[in-house]
Amino acid sequence: DLRYHGENTHDWKNTMSYSEMARDVLAFMDKISSEEAVIVGHSMGGKVAQSLALMAPERVAGLVVLDISPVRYYSDNKKASGGVGDDSGWKVVEQIVRSVAQIDLEEGGYKTKREVDAVLRDGILEDPALRAFVLTNLEQLRAKDVVSDAESQSLLKWKIHWDGIVNELDRIAGFDVHDQSMDSNLEGLEEQQQQSSQYTYDGDVFFIHGGASRFVRSSHLPTITSYFPNHMLTTIRGVGHWVHAEAPDD
Repeated sequence: DLRYHGENTHDWKNTMSYSEMARDVLAFMDKISSEEAVIVGHSMGGKVAQSLALMAPERVAGLVVLDISPVRYYSDNKKASGGVGDDSGWKVVEQIVRSVAQIDLEEGGYKTKREVDAVLRDGILEDPALRAFVLTNLEQLRAKDVVSDAESQSLLKWKIHWDGIVNELDRIAGFDVHDQSMDSNLEGLEEQQQQSSQYTYDGDVFFIHGGASRFVRSSHLPTITSYFPNHMLTTIRGVGHWVHAEAPDD
């Protein structure tokens, strides 16, 4: 799992640049003796996958990217040249991360996922499918024999280090390759394309866009093309950013 995610609790790092996380994936591939692989990633993982393909194209047999572009996103009204304003959806992602990070499982005395689900429902997450997706990161532990042999105490634990992710949200909103920020801070489309054309991956790339999401925009296509000249883009209608959670059968 990526830094601060899933079962990866043994080597949490202080930073979450895409170059660092791409090297984490390469290190894992080396560990399992995988010289080449098809890399699939959604959202932040999709940016990791793209950075990896641009850093080590010889290790990537193909690339599948779910609903994310290799650009910087913004959560407020700032809009850099070539950037994406507050209508991209990143603001909602930030709100979700910050809201979930504020849920103190121990202080709240929550013992079941249902109780946490109710807190999320009353907060920012009205969508049941999205809440279910977030709750996949909540682990139900059983501490047996706390009271008696017949009873046990329910414990909950987040698999994600939310506070660490909150601290890195600005870096996650951007995009970097080989430790170089690839944010579109240059003026003019030609200058932006020159920046992104420093790195290219010529293999097959499949972008999957949620039709109700605004994370992949027509304005991103020149940048996507400059990085990935052999890409194909398809749209799954009626689903948002969490494509695999909202339309798992598609």
